Amino acid sequence: MNIYIPIEIKVRELEGRILLALAAAEQNHTVIVGEKKDTIGLASSESTPKGLIHMKSITPHDSMLRTLNKLRQNGHVITVQDEESGLLDETYDTFARLRFSERTIPLVDRVCAWGNYDARSLKRIYSQYSDKISITGSPRVDFWRKDFSKYYSYSDDAKTLNGKPYILIASNFGGPLNVNRFWNIMARLNEAGYLAREEGRERYQFENEAYQTRLIGEFVFMIRDLAKSYPDHHILVRPHPVESIEGWKKLIGNVPGIYVNRDGTISRWIRHAKVTIHNGCTSALEAAIAGENRIAYRPLPHEIERDIPNEVSTQVFSIDELKEKVQECLDGRLLHEEYPLPNEISEIIQDRFSGTDGRLSADRIADVWSEISEEKNMKTSSPDEFFTLNRKKNIPFTRRVKKSLVSVRNIVTGQKKEKKKKKLLDSSFKFPEFTDQEFEMVLGSLQKSTGRFNEIKYHRFGSKSFILYKDSNR
Repeated sequence: MNIYIPIEIKVRELEGRILLALAAAEQNHTVIVGEKKDTIGLASSESTPKGLIHMKSITPHDSMLRTLNKLRQNGHVITVQDEESGLLDETYDTFARLRFSERTIPLVDRVCAWGNYDARSLKRIYSQYSDKISITGSPRVDFWRKDFSKYYSYSDDAKTLNGKPYILIASNFGGPLNVNRFWNIMARLNEAGYLAREEGRERYQFENEAYQTRLIGEFVFMIRDLAKSYPDHHILVRPHPVESIEGWKKLIGNVPGIYVNRDGTISRWIRHAKVTIHNGCTSALEAAIAGENRIAYRPLPHEIERDIPNEVSTQVFSIDELKEKVQECLDGRLLHEEYPLPNEISEIIQDRFSGTDGRLSADRIADVWSEISEEKNMKTSSPDEFFTLNRKKNIPFTRRVKKSLVSVRNIVTGQKKEKKKKKLLDSSFKFPEFTDQEFEMVLGSLQKSTGRFNEIKYHRFGSKSFILYKDSNR
């Protein structure tokens, strides 16, 4: 079968999506992985080989409904796993109603759940579609597993930060640090129907913005204090994908020993940091599963805080408490052994995240795809078929001629070209580039650490995509 795997936010999804593509290619599928233009966009063309599109969400707004209907009309099958996860809150029900709906679930063939937690909620709320929900786990979580530690031994550039060990600050705020203006974010939420689908959502957004602004200030003061207190270590501030790197730099100021960096996925930094400091961040759950030090800094306790990431961490409420625990980490003590998680918290993690041991989640999703391929008797195209299509796509001579004729006509008749509606939010930061070196680094590390995927061949497909397939000669 032909499989299209889009990547939306590169620093969040790159490793997991490449692993997923490799697992699928290992099961004899032809896979294209990369930005939306070369995956969802390509599949939207009627001339594209039919296959399976693995969506990163099916939020029920008009543009999504148009996309899903178009893909199905073109003969594709669709699976989905929401990359936002929704697993940081005490209940999944709100997320299930915001990100799924009675209109979108019928348009997909399978929903891949992160664990029992989200699957239970989805099956209860959308009970008539319960047979579409499969508990597979997420390939992102595959990289969190303890037995994946060997993978990170090849990330030499993350073992130190400019020659020194480091403390990682994982930011999960937004607020005034978001690359987009708050009013544009609110307008987009309204446009996509989020504010209407949940009572009180609009008021919550305002309250959360105010709280996050205060919390960012406390983190700025804390970061400066740590840099001063631990001159033998560097402080690495890791902005959330939606946050401005420049914004963080300007708020912190020119303080020696502090670095603001969002290079690569966060996993390798968590593995090599002495400790990860956060407030309500997914990185805490990753660190917990990986068995790495994590501290939840809670200088402003509030009901808005996300409890689950904080509860799986050592919690502190003042800078003095924080520095005491940080010093323990720098002395080589393991906080998760000194302060083990209560059984109920461990159970919470296991309930939310399937595939933390045993078969990889990437393999489980690939199994689902192979099952669908067999059921629907889907064809697998050769890479050459895709390359032929791609060459035709890149030489749109007749389209250029037609465009030129329209421009001449408009000049002669005095007609003005209709302006394209400007998007409310800038999304260019999500996927700036996809280099050969990045792909090969992930592939090489996976081959060395797992002993797999040596029979998988790959070629660049588009400016931000690759095509993968199994070498039939091996």
